[in-house]
Amino acid sequence: MKTKKKIIIGGIVGVLIVLGAIVGYQVLGNKTTNQYDESKVTVENIVNDNRFTGVIESQSRENIMATSSQKISEFYVSEGDEVEKDTDLYETSTGEVISATKSGEVSKIYYEEDDTVPAGGEVMDIVDYTNLQVSIKVDEYQLSSIAEGSPVTINIDSIGRSVQGTVSEISREAKNENGVAYFTAIVDFQGDSAIRIGMNAEVIIVKESAENALAVPVAAIQFGENNQTYVMVKNNSDTIENQNVTTGITDGVKIQITQGLNENDTVMIPKITTSKTTSLKQSATSGGN
Repeated sequence: MKTKKKIIIGGIVGVLIVLGAIVGYQVLGNKTTNQYDESKVTVENIVNDNRFTGVIESQSRENIMATSSQKISEFYVSEGDEVEKDTDLYETSTGEVISATKSGEVSKIYYEEDDTVPAGGEVMDIVDYTNLQVSIKVDEYQLSSIAEGSPVTINIDSIGRSVQGTVSEISREAKNENGVAYFTAIVDFQGDSAIRIGMNAEVIIVKESAENALAVPVAAIQFGENNQTYVMVKNNSDTIENQNVTTGITDGVKIQITQGLNENDTVMIPKITTSKTTSLKQSATSGGN
């Protein structure tokens, strides 16, 4: 009986040893793979841009004001009318005719006929709702990326629209805000009935771009001696090796590869893990307070 028990126990131990060896091999074999995420080299359009925010304004606005006390005899326009420069707006009781000096829409009339307007009183507003602009702040380090005449894209998220515009003006002197020097740039664009003055807008100015470029995630790029860039690739034997690459532009997420890789190559991205030891030390420190 004892012999049979020894044989059974020995058999069980042998099976456990074999299973342990198999599991150990699998764990060790997967240890390297589990330290990385895989990503394929893809073909992308990469755009490196600067983004600014501003508020939509009119390029042209006129406030018609009385230069002296005057009684309004007759209005020639109504609110909502489109007027051109030199259009007659109203006549005073003395026979003086007041005309527009700018084109636009009569957005507001503050008085009625036969009312007396005091000197300096605002009679009406004329606003150009077609020719619009956005004023943006450009810091001194971004200034080199724009110029008068530069094309821009204007995103208006509130109405889900994007329109094209042009940088029309850049201030020659900087202003200082919280220790940061910035310049004011004006971006002109054409509006329509859906775009309203006062809406928030994002102005995108492209610094550089690359179409149909080979690209990998920025996190895949490693640096070796003499700042040589390389990536880790999986070869045909499923082992990992370093591959030197030459990089181009980046949008902060993807980076262009100009030499060293081909489309559909597999690159390995090291996973970022939190040290358990550090966590334990932090917990112990917290517990002691």
